[in-house]
Amino acid sequence: MITPRIEIITILRSEFLYLSLDRAPDEERLYQSYRAVADRMQGRRVVIRTLDIGADKQVSYLSLPREENPALGLRGVRLCLRERTLFCEQIRAILRASAHGKVALMLPMVVGAQEVRACRDLIAECMQALSERGQEYDKDLEIGIMIETPAAAILCRELSCEVDFFSVGTNDLLQSTLAAHRQNPHVEALCRKNQEPVLRLIAAAAEAIHERGGWIGICGELAADLSLTQRFC
Repeated sequence: MITPRIEIITILRSEFLYLSLDRAPDEERLYQSYRAVADRMQGRRVVIRTLDIGADKQVSYLSLPREENPALGLRGVRLCLRERTLFCEQIRAILRASAHGKVALMLPMVVGAQEVRACRDLIAECMQALSERGQEYDKDLEIGIMIETPAAAILCRELSCEVDFFSVGTNDLLQSTLAAHRQNPHVEALCRKNQEPVLRLIAAAAEAIHERGGWIGICGELAADLSLTQRFC
């Protein structure tokens, strides 16, 4: 049996490192985990998504507030920009891992350019801190965002000016666009039959990032349809 060669890891979900522990991992533990993946990939791209905890992924040690609809609540960059110490430890770990391979950083649950700029400011601060420590990192690290909210898809042209790549999170984008949870048996048929609005949003995002010379990936259940990946990517 031949093991297939993985050419790119399009999304490494950082939250699983947090879910497996009873306390938040520190910078060193994150760095060692990310570096192990980068080393294994031997120069092939690894896209590390920053923490998207909350919604259906809860950890007790962060003491997140109880929310009526956590999927649309305090998660992704919203949480990370509030918990900046947590966020910066993760950013520094990703930066340090970038010295050992082709590593990219991706931000989840973005709804506008202001969030991206705030994150980039923190990334710049973390780069400066590592430089002062004498630790190496890729100064040209690729930075991207998830297109998983209708807001991000609608603002794709503005957002394409802020980042190097997009990754479409089709599951969240489908649910939020159609206002229908794909695992709710009463409305799941909408998610199977009414995909055209989502396809138009993906097409707009692909066109916007390609015009800027960037690239776009797709994850989620729609990514299994090769005709869609060939059409948009």
